[in-house]
Amino acid sequence: MLNEESDDVKQPLLSHNDFHSVNNVKAINGPYYDSLVHAASVTESHPVVNDKISNGPYYESIVRKTSESEIRASPGPASNTNSEETKSQPTFAVYKRRWYILIAYSLYACFQSAVWNTWGPIDLSSEEAFGWSDETIAWLSNWGPVVYVALGLFYPWLLHVKGLRWAVVSSMFFVALGTAVRCFTSEPTMATILIHLGQFFNGVGGPISTGSIPAISAAWFPPKERVTATALSTCINTLGVAIPFVLGPAIVTAIPPKNSTSNSSSVSIFPGLHHHFRQNLFHVIDKSKQDNTTAHRIQQERDEIMLYLYYQCGACVLLFLVLLIYFPEKPPRPPCASAITSREDYWHSLWSLRKKGHFLLLSLIYGISLGVLNNWSSVLTVNLTPAVSESEAGWIGFYATIVACVFTVVVGVCADYFTRLMKVFILIMFILGTGCFVVFALVLYNIIPTSDAILYGTIIGGNSLLNAAVPIMFELGCELAYPISEGAANGVMTLLNNLGGLIFLLIFFIPNVGTLWMNWTLIGSTAICIPMIMVLKSRFNRLEVDEGVEPKVYVDQEVDVNPSPRIQV
Repeated sequence: MLNEESDDVKQPLLSHNDFHSVNNVKAINGPYYDSLVHAASVTESHPVVNDKISNGPYYESIVRKTSESEIRASPGPASNTNSEETKSQPTFAVYKRRWYILIAYSLYACFQSAVWNTWGPIDLSSEEAFGWSDETIAWLSNWGPVVYVALGLFYPWLLHVKGLRWAVVSSMFFVALGTAVRCFTSEPTMATILIHLGQFFNGVGGPISTGSIPAISAAWFPPKERVTATALSTCINTLGVAIPFVLGPAIVTAIPPKNSTSNSSSVSIFPGLHHHFRQNLFHVIDKSKQDNTTAHRIQQERDEIMLYLYYQCGACVLLFLVLLIYFPEKPPRPPCASAITSREDYWHSLWSLRKKGHFLLLSLIYGISLGVLNNWSSVLTVNLTPAVSESEAGWIGFYATIVACVFTVVVGVCADYFTRLMKVFILIMFILGTGCFVVFALVLYNIIPTSDAILYGTIIGGNSLLNAAVPIMFELGCELAYPISEGAANGVMTLLNNLGGLIFLLIFFIPNVGTLWMNWTLIGSTAICIPMIMVLKSRFNRLEVDEGVEPKVYVDQEVDVNPSPRIQV
């Protein structure tokens, strides 16, 4: 196993609390730090207390020795000495490998999404091959939000305590494990159990796949690239939902004929469970009562499904090994000042978020709107059945996802150039997106004349506009929550998102609920967020720290070190 090693000699950093006042320094403009780095004139000497910078993710050398044109802060007995006449160097750095880290992480998120969406695109073949019902397919998808709600706050804690490497590699392990357990057998009873177990394990790997995107961008990317990095990762993650719509039907070609009717009876494999779960969660075929199907077609369906699962397993295991071999916890040197600031204890920071009203408001906006939209998109075929065919509905969903991915990256790049206009970006996209869905609903109910162009345009437009706001909301949430860690802040946001989606999906289990409510629920969930966005106040606490301490500030300046006994922070 390869671990990244820095060429620098590792030394403890100096915290913003450990500097005394000095001359000729540009202080941080943020509300949380009076001074992170102080530099003195060439000939003056100033004491520095303590030798530790923070509990942040970087314990690298940030102040280098004067004899090497760098000044080091090393522990030792307290003493006052004058530094030699030297110049300190910039302490921040970005690395080309940051793009590898982003792509590797994004591929993990993409694979996790693809495994989650395995069964919807091949539902007809799966139902005949294993004797499932529509409710079984729904429950296979429900494992994602169910597990997320259960473990949504644990994995951000792991990220906070153990760092990115532990969180990402362990999550990818569960995704690979979930794909592996589904490959043992195609015998309906045992296969059904193992497939449910596999979807559960894949759900365990879900919280980090969306909850750590801002943590990756904060740890490896400078401030002017953070939104772009978050948008690119979100885009690749979203592709994981779209790919099965093409790849699944391409591999699983055997499907029941449209005019066939199955009289197969279903047998519960867990007779002691509640009647609802026995009928909806686990179904297998009673082979003695197969009508209008042939054993040859069923066997072909099972073989092709298993081949599809083998491909998924191979890809996930390979990516797990790649991450295990090389996925460093952090870069040798931080990209900006906010990356090395002290963060509160995880559980204490979660409790502290209750005082950050605007962050909670943004989290509610994200949870209500995107929680409904993401799951509304997953049942788009059911929604469009009166207007278009099942196949065409699937392609509309695929095109909407692809366009949303491209538009998300474009908006992310623009937001990096106009960082302080994040709220304006979000507001415009919500207004336009809600308008698209209003027109879509009116067309679907024949209030406006129906046409393919309007159907495609409204669905693709609304989906693209609202999904493009996601990375901006992630980054704005981190700004509002700062100095609370990105993992904790984003964990709360995605938890509310999955909770909203779970509530939306559970409505389908109400008897005779129909589908008319779906579109108006989506319109209401986005429209109600517009006034909430208007009253939201954008505060860029993290950005102010980064803008207050630029690398060029350190040039031609020096810090005289006066070490003191180590003080626990």
